[in-house]
Amino acid sequence: MDFTFGVSEHFSVDGVAAAVFGGLVVGSTVAFKTGVVGEILGVSGSTRGMIVKPAFGKAAFIIGLIVAGIVASRTLGNMEPLPPPVHDGDAEMRARIFARLAIGGFLVGFGTALGNGCTSGHGLTGLARLSLRSWVAVPTFMFFAMLTATLSCTADAFPPDPASEGEAPGWKESLAWAACIVAGLAICALAAGLVAKRMTAESAAKVAGFLDWRSGAWDPSLAFVMGGGLAVTFPFWQYLERRGPSSPLLGGAFGTPPRTKAVDRDLVLGAVIFGVGWGVCGICPGPAWVLLGAVPTAEVVVVLAGLLLGMVAWRLLAKWRGAKACLAAAEAPE
Repeated sequence: MDFTFGVSEHFSVDGVAAAVFGGLVVGSTVAFKTGVVGEILGVSGSTRGMIVKPAFGKAAFIIGLIVAGIVASRTLGNMEPLPPPVHDGDAEMRARIFARLAIGGFLVGFGTALGNGCTSGHGLTGLARLSLRSWVAVPTFMFFAMLTATLSCTADAFPPDPASEGEAPGWKESLAWAACIVAGLAICALAAGLVAKRMTAESAAKVAGFLDWRSGAWDPSLAFVMGGGLAVTFPFWQYLERRGPSSPLLGGAFGTPPRTKAVDRDLVLGAVIFGVGWGVCGICPGPAWVLLGAVPTAEVVVVLAGLLLGMVAWRLLAKWRGAKACLAAAEAPE
C-alpha cells in the first residue's frame, strides 16, 4: 500500500464556502429542533428508537429525511450514486463494494447504538454542550474512521466523479435552494444541508476523501461542515444551558442527558466500532436515509439494511445482558 499525501484537486475556496454554509444549515436545524420540541437531533438515536420503541415522532423525522432527499434530487439534482459509475462494468469490484457497504453499514448501526450517538448527536450537540462523553466519543470514532479508511483504501472504492464534481452547486445556488427548502419544509432542513454534495461533503466519495489520507487526494471539506455546524450549535447550547428558557417553545421539558454522565466501556467500544464502519463504507445514518429518497439504488438499500441489522444485533445484545443481570441478581445471596 503506497502512501501519498496530497490535497484533492476538487477542493476549492468555493467548495469551502459551500461546505461551511451546509454546516450552518445543519447546525441551525439541530438548534431549531431542540428549541422548539426540546429533543436532541440525533439520526442514529431516532433510527434506534424505531427499533426499540417505535413512536410517531421518530418515524416522522426519518420519513422527513427521505422526503427531503426526494425533493432535493428533483431540484438540486446531481446526487451521486453508490458506487460511482466507474465501477458499473466491473462485476467483481461491485461485489466488493456491496460487501463493504453491508459490513460497514452493520458496524455503523451496531456502533452508534452501543455508543449512543454519531456525528449529529455526539458531534454537533455533545461537543457544543461540552459533554465529557462526546468529547471522548468524537475523537475516538474520528481516529478509527481515518485509520480504517486509510488502511482499507476506502478512497479507491469511492473515488470522486469528476463530472459530478464539476456540476455540483456552488454556495450561491446552495443558499437559494436551501432557503426554499427550509422555508417550505422546516422538519427536513437537516436534509437540506445533507443533500447538496458540495455543500455538505457527505457523499461516500467526499467522506472517503476526508478519511483516507493515503490516496494523495485528501479533501478537508467535511471539517468545514462540522465547523459550520458548531458555529451555530456551540453558542446556542451555551446560551440555552446558562441563560435560556426553562422549557422549549412547544412546552414540556428539555430531554437532554446530563453533561457529566460517566464515560463507560460501551461508549468507547461503540465509538470504535462506529469509526471502523464509517471508515469502511463512508456513510453514516443521516446521509443514508437522505440517499434512500434521492438515489434509491440497491447499494443504498444494502447499506441501510446493514445499518438496521446492526441495531437489531445491539438490541438482542441489550436484551441478553438484561436477562443475564436479572438472573445474577436473582441468584445472589440475601
